[in-house]
Amino acid sequence: MKKSIVISVLGNDSPGLVESLSKIIVAHEGEWIESRMASLAGKFAGILRIDLPATKVRSFQIALQNAENLGLSVIFEESVSSQRTPVENQFEIELIGQDQPGIVHRISSALAQMHANVDELHTEVIEASMSGESLFKANIKLHIASDVKSSEIRELLEDLANELIVDIELLEADA
Repeated sequence: MKKSIVISVLGNDSPGLVESLSKIIVAHEGEWIESRMASLAGKFAGILRIDLPATKVRSFQIALQNAENLGLSVIFEESVSSQRTPVENQFEIELIGQDQPGIVHRISSALAQMHANVDELHTEVIEASMSGESLFKANIKLHIASDVKSSEIRELLEDLANELIVDIELLEADA
C-alpha cells in the first residue's frame, strides 16, 4: 500500500538540492508526483507531494531530516486524499497595478467572502517598462462552488479593482 506525503522545504539555495531530494525519494522507492519550487531572495523554497510504500514512510522521514548535506528545514505531513466534488468551478485571476501595501490581503479577503479556495498564488513586483514604477502582478488559480455566478465574482473584482486602481481579469480555467 502506498502513502501520499506532502513535504515543505526551506533553506539556502545551492546547486543540486532538487537532485539530492530526488535521490532520497528514489532510495526509498518513492515516486515524485507533483511540486512547486522557487528560489526567493537566495532561499530555496518548495512543496512537493510524493507517494511511498507504507513500509518506507518512517525511514524516509528519518533520512530526509538527517540529510545534513541538504541544509533544509523540512515539514513532513501524510496527505489525506480529498477529491473535489464536480460542483465547483475553476477560475484564474490576473491582476496588475501599481505596487501598494495590502493588495494580497484585499483580494484574499474578497475571495474569502465568496468562499473561494485558492489553489495557486503567484505574485511578483516588477519594474514598469516606461515609467520605472513598481508594479505588482498576481496570478491566482482558485475553485469556487458552482452556485456562485461568475457575474457575482466579476462584480466583486471590479469593485476591488476600482478601489485599488489595478487591472483585474477573471478567466474561466480549463477543467
